[in-house]
Amino acid sequence: MKLKPILMVACLGMVSFALLMVPFGSAMAESEVKKLVFTAGPAGGGWYGLAGAISELIKAKFPGMLVTVTPGGGVGNITVVDKGKAQLGLSIAHLYKSAMMGTDPYKSVHKNLKALIKFGVSDMGIFLVKKDVPLTSIEDLKKKKYPLRLTTTGKASTPALAAKRLLQEYGVTFDDLKSWGGSVTFTSYADAASLIADGHADATITVTVPAIRELVRRVKMRWLDPDEAVVESMVGKYGYAKNFINKGKYPWAVKKGWTIGEPNVIIIRADIPDKVAYTIAKAICEKPDTIRNFGAHYKGFDPKTAWKDVGGPLHPGAEKFYRDAGYMK
Repeated sequence: MKLKPILMVACLGMVSFALLMVPFGSAMAESEVKKLVFTAGPAGGGWYGLAGAISELIKAKFPGMLVTVTPGGGVGNITVVDKGKAQLGLSIAHLYKSAMMGTDPYKSVHKNLKALIKFGVSDMGIFLVKKDVPLTSIEDLKKKKYPLRLTTTGKASTPALAAKRLLQEYGVTFDDLKSWGGSVTFTSYADAASLIADGHADATITVTVPAIRELVRRVKMRWLDPDEAVVESMVGKYGYAKNFINKGKYPWAVKKGWTIGEPNVIIIRADIPDKVAYTIAKAICEKPDTIRNFGAHYKGFDPKTAWKDVGGPLHPGAEKFYRDAGYMK
C-alpha cells in the first residue's frame, strides 16, 4: 500500500519528533542494560578486589543486574571499554587523556569513552629488590649491568608501563636486562610475589597491593627510590603526579623519598544511559568507605572532589549527579 504524499510527510514528521525526544548521549534505554562487565586489575591486586566491592554497590541499586568483574590492566582496560567488550574499567587519568588524543601508549583515537569518577591517587613505580641483591640505587643497575630477574604486571597494565618508563629514565631497557643475563616476567602480583619468595626472581616494579605487602613480610626487600629530578621528568613527559612517601608509610619505606603518582579513575562506555551512569556514581559516593577501606591510596577518597582531575570529559549522567549533589557548581 502506498502512502499519500500528505500522510507520508506527517509520518516522517512524527518519526523526527520521536527522535528528538531521545535523550542526548543515551544510545540505549536504561531498561536495556541487563548486565555490565567491569574490567579491573591483575589477580591479587587491590583493583580486582575494589571492582568486586563496587560491583556489589551497583547490584544493590539495580536488583537483578548481572555485574561481572574480569582481570585486566589500566592500559588495556581503556581499549577494552572503548571496543564495548566491557562497560566499566579501572584506569588512570593520564591514560584516558592519551586515549582520547590517540597518543602513546595508544595508536588510535578512542571515541567511546567517558570518565565516571576519580577514586584515589596511587604511589606507582615502586622498585623493590631483595636485600641480598647488590644494588643500592637504580643507577647501580646500569653501572654494574646487573643480571636482574625483574617481575612486573601484565603488559597491558600501568605498573608495567611505569616500569618501562622508569628504567628508560636511567638509560635501561627491558632488552638490556635480558642481554646482561637477567629477565623480565610479566605476571600477576601474586605470582610475582611467589617467584621472588621462592628464589626465582630478584625484584619487582609495582604498586603496594596486598600480595606485595605479604611479600615484604616474608622476604626482606630494599626500595630503590628514583631521584626527584627523574620523577619530575616523568611528570612532565607523561602526566604523572609527583608523590612524596614519608618514612614508615609502607613496611618497605625505611626512608623518605619520591615516586610517581597516578590518579585512579573509572572509565565508562559513552553509550551507557545517563541514568545508569548517574546511579553508579551516586552508589559509590553514598558509600565512600567502600573505597577508603582498600588501602592507603584510597583513604583520602572524597566524593566532593571525585569529579576533578579525571583526565577528560565526564559522562553526562555522572556530571549531573555531581551537580545535583552540590559538588560541581
